[in-house]
Amino acid sequence: MKKINPFFRCFLKNMGNIHNLCPSFIPITVLYTLANRAQPFITMILGARIVDMLVTGADRDAILTLAFVMVGSQMLIELIHGAMLRLMEMCWQLVAHRKDRDIGYKAMNMDYDILERNSTLELIAQANGNADKMGGMGQYVIKTLDLFGAMFSCIGAVAAMAGLFVAVPYQGAGVVYGFFASPVSYYLLLGMLVLTIYIGSKCEAKQGQIRYNCDQIEVKSGRIYWFFLELISDYPRGKDIRIFKMFDVIRRKGMAARDDIENAQKQAIRDGMKVGVWSVLVQNIFTVAVYAYVGIKAIYGMITIGEVTRYISAITLLQTQIGVLFSLLISINTQNTYFESYNELMEFKNQKYDGTLPVEKRYDNEYELEFRNVSFHYPNSDRLVLKNVSFRLKTGRKLAIVGANGAGKTTFIKLLCRLYDPTEGEILLNGIDIRKYDYDEYIRLFSIVFQDYRIFSFSVAENVAAGPDFDRERVVKSLQDAGIYERVLNMRSGIDSRLLKDQQDGDEEGIEISGGEKQKIALARALYRDAPMVILDEPTSALDPIAEQDIYTRFNDMVAEKTAVFISHRMSSCRFCDEIAVFDGGQIVQNGTHEELVADADGIYRKMWEAQAQYYV
Repeated sequence: MKKINPFFRCFLKNMGNIHNLCPSFIPITVLYTLANRAQPFITMILGARIVDMLVTGADRDAILTLAFVMVGSQMLIELIHGAMLRLMEMCWQLVAHRKDRDIGYKAMNMDYDILERNSTLELIAQANGNADKMGGMGQYVIKTLDLFGAMFSCIGAVAAMAGLFVAVPYQGAGVVYGFFASPVSYYLLLGMLVLTIYIGSKCEAKQGQIRYNCDQIEVKSGRIYWFFLELISDYPRGKDIRIFKMFDVIRRKGMAARDDIENAQKQAIRDGMKVGVWSVLVQNIFTVAVYAYVGIKAIYGMITIGEVTRYISAITLLQTQIGVLFSLLISINTQNTYFESYNELMEFKNQKYDGTLPVEKRYDNEYELEFRNVSFHYPNSDRLVLKNVSFRLKTGRKLAIVGANGAGKTTFIKLLCRLYDPTEGEILLNGIDIRKYDYDEYIRLFSIVFQDYRIFSFSVAENVAAGPDFDRERVVKSLQDAGIYERVLNMRSGIDSRLLKDQQDGDEEGIEISGGEKQKIALARALYRDAPMVILDEPTSALDPIAEQDIYTRFNDMVAEKTAVFISHRMSSCRFCDEIAVFDGGQIVQNGTHEELVADADGIYRKMWEAQAQYYV
């Protein structure tokens, strides 16, 4: 099979992507381009014919008929051109919006361990930023069709000016006449045209490289700049920024990135102007030569007045369109380079193995999870966060996980939920490696409130149900069980009230709620899912001791028949649990009930308990 040229391979891939985003965009743009390209030839050919008919005294009716055909054709084409332009603009917007949508969908469906890497975040930023450079995908289609249009115009221009290069029999009118009547003159003219094209293409290639280098700096520094710029208007962080007077440091770091962008843009303008001068100079020299060539031929009677009009128009069109042709080739090739990051992102395959085994549906919730010799380190790090951990999570029991910061507690949960896979060892569900299960089915076993949980600018009900479709009675019950329903009931729209201020719907202003209230809504979300296993990572960190006691009392009843895992720095939470695992240095160093671990005077748990108990006694 013949290997496809890289340029055409990228071109076909990009056009295929654009077609998938909006199938009607390319056909509409084809009609627009054809209408746009046809207009000059109607004036050039029919106009020149009308001039010759006027000079030779042709029949008036024939001249009027031809003029009517020319004007009518122009009007029809202009109507088609205008209609296609409106449709094309609409499709252009659709392509841009759907491109952003697909990048968002791709990011949301990436493996979590891949998404959090800096290289992945950089790729997403490049895919989004580069795909919009030089007019984005919409302009890419227009340039492509303009490229074919330029080729069509070049062919038409050559056909229109063919008579100019026909040698005229020498009639002894002098050396000048003989020179312009001979093939030597138009060979020189064609040579100048080729030289103009060559220099123009080199200049365009250099301009494209200058633009690309500048844009890469803009993408990299722009991500930093916009991060700091958005901090200034970030509502949740506004308190810290104002209290600690952080505006200056934000401004300095943001402006440093902005200076990098501006310096790159200034350098690109300087370099571009140097290159552009040569291209313009050569093209102007060729234009002067063309006018002189045609003018002298007209003076010596080698061509008619109508042919002068046609040849000047044709050769000028040829010159400009060949320049356009090379300019478009360089521009399209540059955009091919820009689209590489978008294509790389769209073709990215998740590396996590997704099993096919269905998870057994058990109404008795008899699911047993086991860590067997599990070790783990995060990507791009060799430090083991978990070291040879073996542990069996028994069905229906309440497990508390305690330990100092960085001991591996949250990592243990992330592995349990398959946000990451173990570096060594295996995790089993009912004796089968969890990697063999269908991931969507496996994750439905868990209701989780992470330490860094998020409440979104949706309604209360949508936050609880984690989606737009919900059972209102279940939402209310979950809010009641989490101890937040009375607060929600007093909001202006009840469970339909929109939360937070970072996204609004029409004139509705989002309601700001306290950290403890957010945490209770996150707890309600875990309850709403009604999974057989409940995991709470620091579930009461934003609550006062009385609210904390209330939550644990409620949860002890609500998860009575479920398997529950609590991660907490508050040792009081451990008293509600059947079993406690103490993490230290990535290992489980103690395991047992509260009474058993407190009895061990030399154990870490006893020291942690006594350290906190002194503040409550």
